[in-house]
Amino acid sequence: MIHELLLALSGYPGTIFTWNKRTGLQVSQDLPFLHPSETSVLNRLCKLGSDYIRFTEFIEQHTGHVHPQEHHTNQPNQTGLHGIYLRAFCTGLDSMLQPYRQALLDLEQEIHGCQILETVYKHSCGGLPPVRMALEKILAVCHGVMYKQLAAWMLHGLLLDQSEEFFVKQGPSAGGAGANQEEEEEDLGLGGLSGKQLRELQDLRLIEEENMLAPSLQQFSLRTEMLPSYIPIRVAEKILFVGESVQMFENHNHSPSRAGSILKHQEDLFAAELHRLKQQPLFSLVDFENMIDRIRSTVAEHLWTLMVEESDLLEQLKIIKDFYLLGRGELYQVFIDLAQQMLKTPPTAVTEHDVNVAFQQAAHKVLLDDDNLLPLLHLTVDYQGKDSKDASGPRDGATPPQDTSPREVPPTGWAALGLTYKVQWPLHILFTPAVLEKYNVVFRYLLSVRRVQSQLQHCWALQMQRKHLKSSQTDAVKWRLRNHMAFLIDNLQYYLQVDVLESQFSQLLQQINSTRDFESIRLAHDHFLSNLLAQSFILLKPVFHCLNEILELCLNFCSLVSQTVAALDERGTAQLDILVKGFRRQSSLLFKILSSVRNHQINSDLAQLLLRLDYNKYYTQAGGTLGRFGRQC
Repeated sequence: MIHELLLALSGYPGTIFTWNKRTGLQVSQDLPFLHPSETSVLNRLCKLGSDYIRFTEFIEQHTGHVHPQEHHTNQPNQTGLHGIYLRAFCTGLDSMLQPYRQALLDLEQEIHGCQILETVYKHSCGGLPPVRMALEKILAVCHGVMYKQLAAWMLHGLLLDQSEEFFVKQGPSAGGAGANQEEEEEDLGLGGLSGKQLRELQDLRLIEEENMLAPSLQQFSLRTEMLPSYIPIRVAEKILFVGESVQMFENHNHSPSRAGSILKHQEDLFAAELHRLKQQPLFSLVDFENMIDRIRSTVAEHLWTLMVEESDLLEQLKIIKDFYLLGRGELYQVFIDLAQQMLKTPPTAVTEHDVNVAFQQAAHKVLLDDDNLLPLLHLTVDYQGKDSKDASGPRDGATPPQDTSPREVPPTGWAALGLTYKVQWPLHILFTPAVLEKYNVVFRYLLSVRRVQSQLQHCWALQMQRKHLKSSQTDAVKWRLRNHMAFLIDNLQYYLQVDVLESQFSQLLQQINSTRDFESIRLAHDHFLSNLLAQSFILLKPVFHCLNEILELCLNFCSLVSQTVAALDERGTAQLDILVKGFRRQSSLLFKILSSVRNHQINSDLAQLLLRLDYNKYYTQAGGTLGRFGRQC
């Protein structure tokens, strides 16, 4: 009834608060649930509303544009008083009514929904016993509404909140991330490394490229402004988790005999305990949180059993590692050889089909003939003009199109390559589309490193085939450059596969095996994926950009070598000189970035990569530049 009262005081009466020209604004007499004392207090407030309505009627009558009200639209026009002084008086009177309207607006914002609990709670902490006891009784009645919403949400997955008053809402949270102001890019003389970029490395601030670490969009989130201060955010997050889990079960047409009740058929027991809390005259956070913890533990343990034991989560993680993280290295080595030519040019409408044929052929060649697994995997090639509304519809677990506007044609098919995996229920709550997109980012990066390594090895094979031919000074430069490139890429590949992927995956498995709580698994998996993105430098913009430039230089070098059988002509020599200078510059920049971080004794990931590259101090003795003439590395 609070909303109806505020509307009436604003000049909009209804069925509860009625308007009469003679008696003014009054509480309806047909409300049996109101005590006479309550009616008396409300009618005292209604006198304010009556005066406000009469003032606004007077103002509108003589100006015709201020705050029209529905209850006097049929009032006949009066033409007695008029004049510019009267209009000025009405304008001044309206300005004096503005604080009244603002007070009503502030009240509406202060006592909306669950915020009423906060307001009543604060005023119940006063020192006057009669006031405190009265407000505690009011607060207990208001808590009854909250407990009903909690029971519907946590036990049945139902969000009963038509007026948007509950602290759980449908849709993602607002976020609140503001636009970042660009900082000045002062050059520190580190070959293009700016002060801002160095601070980002030293402060361990990860650059969120394309929101790769943004929280996955959830169907439900917390409306924190509605959460009373005496209910901690940690408790609200548990309530959110339980309701989301129950709702997922309620909405999925699964076999009851397989999954059973997510609350283990304890709904009646939990409902009785919530009802018991509702009957308590005073709210007890200890009892409330203990009750929430019991429900959350039941749900989390059941989800753990369902995912780890029944859905074989460890096997699913191994599949993710084998295919998204290139754990099946022999498969992708064969695939790179088969798809090299078809993906070196910009993709077309048939590229995706051809690539998947090559992927199936590579799987057969390495004796990967799992008829249950291969149909769940599908390579995608995103090219300009590709219809996002494909008649076949999106595959389950596939990442939805990020942008349907026209885009530039990718320079090669490799740049547009992606992998989708059809995730089975209930693993989709762990491997969401947003999570799979992050895996796809890592997949493309690892595949590019593996492809460059393969091309450099192919160049070595060509070198061995031509070693009997007479060599020139240019040949010495060319093969020394290949050796330096291979040295850097081989160590980067070893770092990524051993120091990052294997290490992090081992820790993830240990954490999963040491708990029976689904939330712990989800947190461990999120931590695992975040570490992959961070330790592979995908989120560290200066390092990632430098590594991509090096990979591009290596590919251009391999293309030059493969296209030239005889000695390099003048044009080829000029191209080789550009590649040598570019590789020197980028390798020097990489060394300076890694060394600057090591000197500040932070970020063990960068230090570990530097240890791989400079294990015999060759990098240091070469002045941090690869590609110069000198002893072999």
